[in-house]
Amino acid sequence: MVKRKQFAEASAKAVPVHPLTQPSRIPNVLRFPTLVLASMALSSSLYSLTSQFGTGDLATVMKRRDEWWEIGGLLAWKSTELAIGWWGEYDAWDVVNLTALSHMPYLYLLTTFYTVRPTTMWSGIFIDILSIYVPFSLMRDSSPVHRSEASNDEVANRSIVKDIPVMIYTSILATLVYALVVFWSFHFWLPEYLIIHFDGLKDLGGANEASFPMIIIAFVVSGFAAQSFLFIPALGAKPDAHDLKMAEFDPETATFGETLWWNVWGYSKRSRTLIKRTATLALTTAMQTGLRTYITVEGVELVGALGWAAMWAAISVLVGGILWWVGDVNGVSN
Repeated sequence: MVKRKQFAEASAKAVPVHPLTQPSRIPNVLRFPTLVLASMALSSSLYSLTSQFGTGDLATVMKRRDEWWEIGGLLAWKSTELAIGWWGEYDAWDVVNLTALSHMPYLYLLTTFYTVRPTTMWSGIFIDILSIYVPFSLMRDSSPVHRSEASNDEVANRSIVKDIPVMIYTSILATLVYALVVFWSFHFWLPEYLIIHFDGLKDLGGANEASFPMIIIAFVVSGFAAQSFLFIPALGAKPDAHDLKMAEFDPETATFGETLWWNVWGYSKRSRTLIKRTATLALTTAMQTGLRTYITVEGVELVGALGWAAMWAAISVLVGGILWWVGDVNGVSN
């Protein structure tokens, strides 16, 4: 439960929230189009370069994309991904974590069930991350929670946000959530689901022979990225005007609409930040995984792609909920 009494305390500590500074000299109206073009050009160049060093294992599972809607759909989604990061006011580190988390399920599918080499998977993640990180880092400064020199006036709970043991513990917790759900799915429903809806599946050994420790190792990066994208920004969020307004809420004089809004969205900035980022992660993961799996992998039915995507979206929500519970303790402001 959200502690409503914290609103009054939070309002006293509230400071103005300033948008991320943008050091780029490119005119405002051209920044996002430039970001999209730069990201796509870098991604295309890097994938073309790596293809010279051998990605034949991908060719055995990839569809031929001859239809205009398939190519257009992937390009449109790439632009949408960038728009989510840009208009969501994420910095380069945020989009790195979001990209790693949302792209991982597709690549994990290929390495686990289609015998694609892990080196191919990691090179794909590296290219996807680099092609987004470079344009964002050039056009947008880091947010306060990602700057070591940020003051207590800029970052709430700064001593906790910058605490290495806290980062490690929350990363381990997020890793265990990913690993537990995947391990459970491997042993109860996923293999049968894949056989029915993924025609051309290469190998089910990744599910039948997977040990829990090995699955944990596979999701260490995901656990770190999840706590960095969800937990740290929420914990470091300073109270804003919304908190001030909610702190002034009086149930005796409030209208029905004001009471309803207070109950629906009367959360602290910390909780609202975590809710919005969890929703963004779940939706981005679902769209990225479902679209890319259905359009690019040979023999995958639409129902199969949607089911695979839904599992990872559900994990995202579960991780967000558990990290919210971890942060909702005494001694944590906002």
